[in-house]
Amino acid sequence: MTRAFLINQGLFQLAWPACVIGAAYGIFWTGLLVVGLLALWQLNRRNRHPLDLRMIGVCLGLGFVLDSAWVQLGLLEYAMAWPASGFAPLWIMLLWVAVALVINHSMAAFKRRLIVLAVAGAVGSPFSYYAGARFGAVEWLAPAWQVILATGLSWAIVLPLLFWLARERPALSSRPDQPQPT
Repeated sequence: MTRAFLINQGLFQLAWPACVIGAAYGIFWTGLLVVGLLALWQLNRRNRHPLDLRMIGVCLGLGFVLDSAWVQLGLLEYAMAWPASGFAPLWIMLLWVAVALVINHSMAAFKRRLIVLAVAGAVGSPFSYYAGARFGAVEWLAPAWQVILATGLSWAIVLPLLFWLARERPALSSRPDQPQPT
């Protein structure tokens, strides 16, 4: 494993407790600090992948819609619902930024393992929301089976979709049926 891999994955692993436990205690600076360090490291010209900024935008948009939907549907309620209650809070949006910054780096090998990602999303996401609830960062408002079904099914689709979107597409001029410039 390279130094870049270890820093990327290490900061990613620190992001969840920094954001979730911070939210449970009413502080957001811990998550902001860790995800900020991850962003500074990963978006440095030397470490940046050409699709990093695009993936941040995709993850922020999708994350806002998905996590706001849980609130609007009455499935979940987030602690520290800032900047506005009824929508995905800042701390959970920071987690989406962290996800965006590992897709093309320490977790890039999963771009070709979409079925594995679907299973991981289906199983892992309900556990993540459950752990967040145990810390007090999120409250399950609906019956457990509904939260598990909604989060598991959604993440079984979203996680492989994100990694599929991060696949680099060959340029039009590099298609085998196109003449190459000389």
